[in-house]
Amino acid sequence: MKTRSALSIAAIAVAAAMTAGTATAATGAEQTAGTDLGVLPGGDNSLAFDVNDGGLVVGYSNASAGGPNRAVLWDAQGRAKDFGVLPGDSNSVAYTVNDKGTALVGTSYNKHGVDEQPVKWNRSGAVTELPLPDGATTSRAYAVNDDGTAVGFATGADGVYKAVKWNADNKLTLLPALPGDKASGAAWITNRGTVAGYSKDAAGVSRAVTWNSAGQVTPLNAPEGHTNAQAISASDTGIVVGNSSAGGTWHALRWSPNGEVTELKPLPGDASANAFGVNDAGTVIGFSVDAAGKKKAVTWSADGTVTHLPGGEGDSGVYGINDAGVTAGFTSKADGKNRSTLWKD
Repeated sequence: MKTRSALSIAAIAVAAAMTAGTATAATGAEQTAGTDLGVLPGGDNSLAFDVNDGGLVVGYSNASAGGPNRAVLWDAQGRAKDFGVLPGDSNSVAYTVNDKGTALVGTSYNKHGVDEQPVKWNRSGAVTELPLPDGATTSRAYAVNDDGTAVGFATGADGVYKAVKWNADNKLTLLPALPGDKASGAAWITNRGTVAGYSKDAAGVSRAVTWNSAGQVTPLNAPEGHTNAQAISASDTGIVVGNSSAGGTWHALRWSPNGEVTELKPLPGDASANAFGVNDAGTVIGFSVDAAGKKKAVTWSADGTVTHLPGGEGDSGVYGINDAGVTAGFTSKADGKNRSTLWKD
């Protein structure tokens, strides 16, 4: 399971050795339309954020038209289970399920005094409230690895984001920003303990970073002229993906294990692209955006070839991929409602 979440995310000086690469503009054959995983009974809107190597899918669905969202796990047969909320809450979202299928993480919200509370569920659906740093009022757990270690962010009244990590026993650790920077966020953790995210300076400019298992932070180089880079996901084979801004548009990026950065091109004729996940084989997922702003679910192969994943009648996007190449995300219907969607080769 290699995904990304929707995240806005130097001790080891390797950035000087990184050089920018150039992706090909090749386009692969269009895949078949994805499978609509549906909604909870009574619901009309859902979205999938992750699929693990066992075929478990997580995300959210409402259980009534226009009603609150609930964290959902779809099993390998496509059956949906409501994973519920913390006592007193009304909404929840599951962002990631580990490959063992033993832990899900996400957020539960609308609790008095806390806008969003990070949570961890076990496979049976029992929910645990993860601790917050002092003064934090909003926090999310975005990713969890097979050891049960989770990462995300927390922020308080000052609005400054801090990257956080919870170990398997749910003990909280703050991950440092780059020296001199003010804010940070963590989006992903690999089974080797590498964390992907961002560090942001006082002017609000972000740089993509990784943290090793000991918590040491390292910057990742962005292509010349690009700013506001963020690392969104990483593979157990050392590949990192994320996004940056240049020329008023977003650009999908991939960093090789040796730190070389390559821009991943959008579909021909499209204006921009975003990357959200990568598997151990180097297949990257995300979406391509046309000049009118329509999002189209895509994958990029290890050589940079971009392939459209069809389905739906409006926007679509991919947020999760497993090592078999199965991808999970969303398609939208004519009424604008989303559907959690699974694509298989």
